This record gives sequence, structure tokens and C-alpha cells, in this order.
Amino acid sequence: MFLGYSKLQCILYSIVCSALLVNLFVFFSTPGCANVISVLKKSLSDNMEKSRLYHRTQRLETQVKAQKQVIAFLSQPIINNFDFNYTRSLKDACTKDAPELLIVVPSAPGNFRRRRKVRRSPRGMYAMNASNKAKLLFFVGKTTASPNVQRRLNLEADDHGDIVMMDFDEEYKNILIKAVSMLRWTLTYCPNVTYVIRTDDDVEVDIANLLKIMRNKSRNYENFILGDTNVYLDVVRDNRDKYYVSREEYPHSTFPPFALGGLLGYPVSSVALLYQAALRLNPIWLDDVFITGMCAPKVDVPLLDDPEFIFEHPGM
Repeated sequence: MFLGYSKLQCILYSIVCSALLVNLFVFFSTPGCANVISVLKKSLSDNMEKSRLYHRTQRLETQVKAQKQVIAFLSQPIINNFDFNYTRSLKDACTKDAPELLIVVPSAPGNFRRRRKVRRSPRGMYAMNASNKAKLLFFVGKTTASPNVQRRLNLEADDHGDIVMMDFDEEYKNILIKAVSMLRWTLTYCPNVTYVIRTDDDVEVDIANLLKIMRNKSRNYENFILGDTNVYLDVVRDNRDKYYVSREEYPHSTFPPFALGGLLGYPVSSVALLYQAALRLNPIWLDDVFITGMCAPKVDVPLLDDPEFIFEHPGM
């Protein structure tokens, strides 16, 4: 006995299985079987193609819908003029050779040591190498509190030729105006640049690696913002806090996802979209929240993360 079966039953099962195997061998050896297999393969291929076509159509419909929403938003009237002028514009900074990369660095008038360190850092050395086709510029507001600081700043600007000056007061609450000034300057005086990287003057970055990441992202995205993304950060309501935002300015309890302003990267096409969005949306003074968290979704510019798109903040 084998598993409850008699010897005769086992022999009969063996005969039946052998016959089935023979029939299957004969069937798959005939031309008719080849035709059946061919038909099955064609049917499977057709179904796969239909599935791919369906998904492509869905993606196109989603893209068209998003573009219609962007066009509708950009058709709205301008509500923010961001009234300022460039007192030192460096309007010819990009006229000789269109750079691939523009590095913009917001800085305060008195940050002489920080700017000196940035110029001597790998980021500054990268921009000084003409073969890299990169330009590094500092963006600074005015100071009326210290005439001596302003005089020193003017001398520094004359010596290095890398400081763009604006006529608004340099204070922390004006960081949004400075952020907009960098977007506007890029579009006005350096529109043929390919990429823009914004870094604070007290951070350290590997510019060559950041640019490599941006080039890779451009293979799949026409527009994007690269940065360190915060998701649904609570709004600070304590008016003694540095990051206080009133309910009148922003009524919600959490911010939308946004990228930290210490390091941001985007193609110039995204700069244009973000600037136009900033003109049409009720602002809040926190520039990174407003530009990357509120303006970007309105013009279909996605926030992207990358584990190597990072900065170090050692302090200076």
C-alpha cells in the first residue's frame, strides 16, 4: 500500500498520467498548437499595449488638467507689487557668457566674514573656474543704522563685483522681499541660465554634486524645487518667537509641505513660474513657506527630495 492506495490503483494512475503526458507532448508538437500559442501571445501583447495606452492617456489627462489650472491661476490679477529697486544691479553679470549655474546667496550688510568665507569655499572656487560656467552673487538690502557698515559694503562690492544691492531695509521680516528680488533678478538679468541654486551664507555645500543631482532630476521633470522638505509644520503663534505668524496673515494651524530656504535648487523655468505665482498669492513673510509651500503648488512645481541634496550648517 502507498498512502492508502493499493498496488493496482497505483499502476492505473501511472498509466493514466503517462497517457496524459504523451497527449500533451503530441499536442504541443503539432502546428495547430503553435498557432494557438501565437494567438495567445498576440492577445497578451495587445492587452499589454492597451494597458500602456490607457495609463499614458490618464497621465496626459492629468497633465492637461494641471496645466489648465496653472493657466487659470496665472490669469488672475497681480496683487503683490513687491516695491523695491536694485541700487547695484550687476545687470551685465550674465551677458558675456550664459552660465549653466547661478548661485544666489542672501546676505546681510554686516556679514563681511561670511561672504569672505563663501568666496574661499569650494562653492566660491567652483564659480571662479570659468570652465564650470557658474556665477555666484550675494543679495543684500540697505542699512541705515550704521553708515560705516554701508561704506564698507560699498567698498567690498567694488572690489569683488559680486554683490547685488536693493533699496529695502535689511531686516529679518523682509526676507520674503529678498527672496522675490533674487527670482526677479534672475529673470531680468540672467534669463538664459539653466539652473539656480540658492544657499544661505552660513552653510557649506558641495556645488558640483548638487548640480549633478539637478541634471539627473531634469531627465524626468521639466520643473521642480529640490530641497529639504518639512511636512505640515505647526505655525508658531507666540508673538515673542522669531518665527511668529499671526492668524490674520495665515489662519491655518499647520503649514503646507515646504522646502527649507537654506538650500534650494530649481531650473530657470521654475524660477519664472514661482515669481509669477508670488505676484498673485496672498503672502506670508516666511519666504520658504510662501515660495516653496504655497506658490509652487499653484503653478504645478513639485517639491523633490534627494538624500544627497544637503547642506551643513556649522555656523560662522
